Formats: sequence, structure tokens, C-alpha cells
Amino acid sequence: MSLNEVFHCSVENRVALITIDRPPLNVLPGEYYQGLCALMLGLIERKEARAVIVTGTSKAFISGLDIKDIRAIKTPRENTRFTLGIKALFRRLERAPRPVIAAIDGNCFGGGLELALSCHMRLATPEARLALPEIKVGTIPSFGGTQRLPRVVGRAKALELLLTGRMISGKEALAIGLVNAAYPSGELIDRAKGLAGLIAEKNYQAVEAVVRATTEGLEMEFDKGIVHESTLSSELTGTYNMEEGMAAFFERRKPLFRDE
Repeated sequence: MSLNEVFHCSVENRVALITIDRPPLNVLPGEYYQGLCALMLGLIERKEARAVIVTGTSKAFISGLDIKDIRAIKTPRENTRFTLGIKALFRRLERAPRPVIAAIDGNCFGGGLELALSCHMRLATPEARLALPEIKVGTIPSFGGTQRLPRVVGRAKALELLLTGRMISGKEALAIGLVNAAYPSGELIDRAKGLAGLIAEKNYQAVEAVVRATTEGLEMEFDKGIVHESTLSSELTGTYNMEEGMAAFFERRKPLFRDE
């Protein structure tokens, strides 16, 4: 199947929706992860969308990396080259200035969960199934899962999940803070669109500043993060959209922010 047949993309009201559809369970070869990331990053870099939602079918978000790709890697050098290539794309996604929301239904395993962890926010259905099961086949997550999962849920819970490969439900994922919210399957996409829409109607410059201040700031020492926040805030000062936001507040009306 071509990438266009697997990834269906639409943009409405400045929100992009990408649906992954590779029957039967959205198992993706390595090049498909690359294509998916390129699609999301392209939408952001070309400023075609103010927020991006990535989702799958009702059976799966992504069921993981095709195990044939794993078995095809025969040397440590090949593994390093392959995994670092995917990680570089996930890193760009994580540091993208516009929010990416993962809407998870069905299976979200291995590389699929690692991709979701690279997104800025995650929504799921209560019945969704999430796991990093690599330990069960004698290896470890290699797309950043050992680094991002403990930063989201804490070291103890992350180690439990990583060392057992245990699958958890969307309900449990919500309880441990792995996802932001859980909604019934029939509501998931509408809820994701609602969240993305609330963000998309804001001043895009302020949205980008918030995303950068948060994601980049968390990688700095606290005092440097505070300075970085002020720098980004200063870049907004005096811009049309900030002035329009202030005027709308005092005039008790909805602001009319300018797009690019």
C-alpha cells in the first residue's frame, strides 16, 4: 500500500486530522513511521494547520513496528542507524511549535505508543489498549519509550510497565497520567477536534510560544527556563495579535486574530 492509501488527511477550520488505516491492525513498517512524521511535520512547517490530530481505526491506533523490520536488523550498527533515524523524527515532532494530539482507540503498542508519547497531548477511549511489550521478545523500546514514559508517569510506574510489558487500558492510562482524558469511542474524534479547535482559535503566535516555552523549557535548568519564557513573551509584545487580544478583552468581544 502507498502512503496515501494508509494515511488519510483532511484540514478543516485550521485543524488537521490524519487517520491511519493499514488493515488489519495498523502494524507499520519503519518507512511508514517516517512518512507519517513527515506528513505531520509538513502540515506544521507549511502552516497549513494550527493543530494536528493523529488517530487510527477503531481497532488500532498503531499496533507497533512490523516485527519483520526488527528481525531484518542483523548488526548493532544497523540497529543504531535505524532507531536513531526514527528518534530524530519523533524529536522533531515533540519540539514542533504547534500542538499534535494523539487520539487513541484500540491497540497502541510499541512504536505506536512511543509515537503517541512524542505528541503534545493524548486522548484515549477507556477500552484502548496501551503497552510497550518489547521485553517479551527479548529487546527494549528503541524509539524513545524508556525516556519519555518515566517523564510522563514517573520512574516506578514506567519501570513496571517496561519490565513486564503489561498492557493497560485507556482507563488505567488516564489514572496514571499517560493520557489527558478518556472518552467513548463514538465521541473520541469529536472531542479531539473540540480540543484542537479551542487551541486553533487562539493567537497562533501565543500558542507557538506556549509550546516552545513548555517543551524547550523542560529541557533546561529552571532558571534558564524562566529566562526563555521571558524571551518568548517579549517576542509577542507589540504584535498586532497581542494588541488585538487586549483590545477585545476590554471591549468584551471575541478577538479577530490575523493568520499568517
